[in-house]
Order: sequence, then C-alpha cells, then structure tokens
Amino acid sequence: MAAPSRFPPNRPAPVLSAAERIRRAEIRRDDLGALARGVSLEQRTKQREEFANEWAAWLRMRMDSAECDDPVALLPDALARVQQLAEDAALAAIKELKKTLMGALK
Repeated sequence: MAAPSRFPPNRPAPVLSAAERIRRAEIRRDDLGALARGVSLEQRTKQREEFANEWAAWLRMRMDSAECDDPVALLPDALARVQQLAEDAALAAIKELKKTLMGALK
C-alpha cells in the first residue's frame, strides 16, 4: 500500500460563470491599482465613490443647463471632458518627468 500523499488530490477547478470571472477581474484590477498607488483597497473604493459623486453632480448640472432629460445626450461632452482631463494629467506628468531628468543631468 502506497504512503498517503501530503498533497491534496488534484481536483478540477470549479467552472466559473462569466459574471464571476468579471467580478474577480475587477477585484484584481482594483487591488493592483491600489497597490500601484500605495493606498488600501478601501481608500481606492472611497476615492472612486467620490469621483462618481463628482461626475453625477457635473452630469446633473449639464442636464439642467441644457434643459435635457436624457443623460445619454451628454455622453459625447462627458467623454470629451474625460479625454481632456487625461491629456492634462499626462502632459503634467511628462513635464514633471522632463524637469526631474533635466535636474539629474546637471
């Protein structure tokens, strides 16, 4: 009789639904993002909620000023704003990197 194995028997991994795979991928992405920024997952979640509240307020303000009942009509403007904010942040990071590199070269 063979000695009992110290490793558990190989069992097939449970089959995950598409929704569960997506949920796990989102958790992993959030964990990695929090780790990259040096904050906890709770802090990152709180920050996302604050961003969502800011965007909801902006969207309501734009809907009120345009007298629009359908937020989908404002999507092009919202996406253009996101693009501008991303470009501004990228340019600021590039400028800071150039400044740091120039300082290192002196």
